[in-house]
Amino acid sequence: MASDSLPFGVLRRPHGTEGEILLQPYGGARARPTEWQLPPRLCVTGPDGETEMTVASVRGVREGYLVRFDGIGDRDAAALLSGRQVRLPRQALAKLGAEEFFVEEIIGFEVFRDGGTRLGKVVGTYWNGAQDIMVVTAEDGAEHLLPVLAEYVLCFDRENRLLVVDPHD
Repeated sequence: MASDSLPFGVLRRPHGTEGEILLQPYGGARARPTEWQLPPRLCVTGPDGETEMTVASVRGVREGYLVRFDGIGDRDAAALLSGRQVRLPRQALAKLGAEEFFVEEIIGFEVFRDGGTRLGKVVGTYWNGAQDIMVVTAEDGAEHLLPVLAEYVLCFDRENRLLVVDPHD
């Protein structure tokens, strides 16, 4: 599943005594649309690798979702999952418009300034608490941090794996 999946969130803390655990989506509560449901199977990654787990129950809460997995029946078992990343299959995620993309998709994209000058390659992304940030590394090793916002990302070309940006120098 992981090859055709995208990071969705992190398992945080157990809830109650029946094996529920908080799944906090990346991007916070705004990433939990009310009309959308989690798929029945999730890819959970941790220090021991990836495990595909079946969702026994799920309910929305302010911070994300309270999830209970098959085979996880108590608080102690749920606590062992704390800190693990959850990935969702791409087909389970919302359909995107032509100019939309998932932030994780841009890793490996070539980045050019609006005038055509190559800035570098996207080597990673992270959430800074306000917006997603792309980490762009130039050939000389210089690192550029750019918000993944429409005013910075002027063109997204999935086919050619490139971005045109205005870094607001």
